[in-house]
Amino acid sequence: MTTFNKVFYNHAKYASQRPSYNPQLAEYLTKYHLSIPGNVCDVVVDAATGSGIFARLISKHFKSVFATDVSAKMLSVATQSEDGGAPIQYIESGAESMPMISDSSVDMITVATGAHWFNPEKFLQEARRILKPNGTIAIFGISYGYFPDYPQCDKLIFELGFEKLGKYWDPGTHILDGLYSKYNTLMREQGFKDVYMGYHPHQAKLHVGPNGNLLDEPYVINTKLTWGSLLNYISTWSSIANYHLDHPNERNIAEVYVEKIMSAAGETDMDAPVRYDWGQSLVICRK
Repeated sequence: MTTFNKVFYNHAKYASQRPSYNPQLAEYLTKYHLSIPGNVCDVVVDAATGSGIFARLISKHFKSVFATDVSAKMLSVATQSEDGGAPIQYIESGAESMPMISDSSVDMITVATGAHWFNPEKFLQEARRILKPNGTIAIFGISYGYFPDYPQCDKLIFELGFEKLGKYWDPGTHILDGLYSKYNTLMREQGFKDVYMGYHPHQAKLHVGPNGNLLDEPYVINTKLTWGSLLNYISTWSSIANYHLDHPNERNIAEVYVEKIMSAAGETDMDAPVRYDWGQSLVICRK
């Protein structure tokens, strides 16, 4: 069971504080999908939808959306928001087995910062079953970022994530730490077509390995932050909640580290903007 599926986790806070994805990403994926003659945008599955952030974005490009997640509480939060696109059917289900979806019936599968929770081999097997010929898989997500104006702060965000919170992340987080490069490898090994992996910014190359390409812009996420919204985002990390179960009397560790980062940057105003290059990647392929 992931932290997001546990009673103590603040699902409403997650939904309100998580940054949204770049709207251009839905357009980029749609263009990729339609570049094959005969492909259409009828049915999309957004797996591990969480609070439905990307399901709502992609719904503007498809006729029907299935949004699945193992957390009933997350889905409850997701259903409280609509964004004017196609109807979204929220389903409590894992991504490795979706028996409610027929063979060869889906045009695209998207996974937004969620594919590290899956058994990758089983997920790709199920994706192959439900996708139409030439159907698209798009796995993408965000990880630790970088401060272009304050490079001395980069080490602190990694110190928090790896050293302080390392053992408090749920199993599978190492796949996200590698920016989903594992899927880049597995898709090629399993015979999927037109496999492409892009990453941003250039520093993320260290986590990607071979067969990765530097994206010319941050297609996955380009949300602008203040120091306060950076704190709010870090506070949604599942490891933060797990850490404070073990250390209930300690001050919020997210606050402690954002203060350290701001001190290193010489900043004191929580409302001041801060440039933050989100570590991000996109892995796409066709059946």
